[in-house]
Amino acid sequence: MAQTRNNKIQRAFSASADRYDAHASLHREIADKLLAKVIKGPVPSAVLDVGCGTGYLTGRLKDQFPSSKIIGLDLAQGMLEVARRKEKSIHWVLADGNNLPFSNGCFDIVISNLAYQWAEPLSRAFFQARRVLTLKGGLACTLFGYHSCRELFQSLDEASAGALKFARLPDCSQVREALIVGGFKEPQVDCEQVKMEFNNMQELVNWFKHIGAPHLPREGYLGRACFSRASAIYQERFASKDGVYATFEVIWVYAKSQSHFYNGN
Repeated sequence: MAQTRNNKIQRAFSASADRYDAHASLHREIADKLLAKVIKGPVPSAVLDVGCGTGYLTGRLKDQFPSSKIIGLDLAQGMLEVARRKEKSIHWVLADGNNLPFSNGCFDIVISNLAYQWAEPLSRAFFQARRVLTLKGGLACTLFGYHSCRELFQSLDEASAGALKFARLPDCSQVREALIVGGFKEPQVDCEQVKMEFNNMQELVNWFKHIGAPHLPREGYLGRACFSRASAIYQERFASKDGVYATFEVIWVYAKSQSHFYNGN
């Protein structure tokens, strides 16, 4: 089941790679804020960017830490092909964040921007991040959280009279629990909400396709009539000056390695 999900995610992101950068302004904005937090610490010897996509954050890391070993890792071959075209001096690795192909304790920083929300199980991904960190290393990452696009889910729920049941992204408490299960003792987890504007609900749905976001699993059939009703509800309830708005919950994580890693922890 997990492999099937990974294959779907891999295909979705690879298919969107060439148009991803044109639609990823929110991702770049958050990446810049994440980088600003990381550079306040000591210069790392080695940094791993998990879910690097087309390499925006990875490239910024290389600019900031030119003497450090910077590795960008992603599950989608298409994303890495775009990343390689932009920056040939970085080592790009095709792999799954839930099964990192590195030895224990080899990175000072594991960083990830808006990627871990697709990991399943999330605790396994955090376990792997902690495994490859040095004793004084740290994980710094962002995830989209449960309340992201709540307007869309509310509109679809009302339009379908509750017949559509979507699997949702993890919330703050679930992320914190996954970090602890993964071996981080006192993780810092904070949440914020960011709003984006779109012309209408259809443009929002198209935006998901352009950035490669895989469809969340659901029960129930979403036909044209239901989609049309949901669009009308969305336009009525969540109108903005120039169209409609969508809320994105961003979960910020910082967690220190702190203690020795033992197989089986």
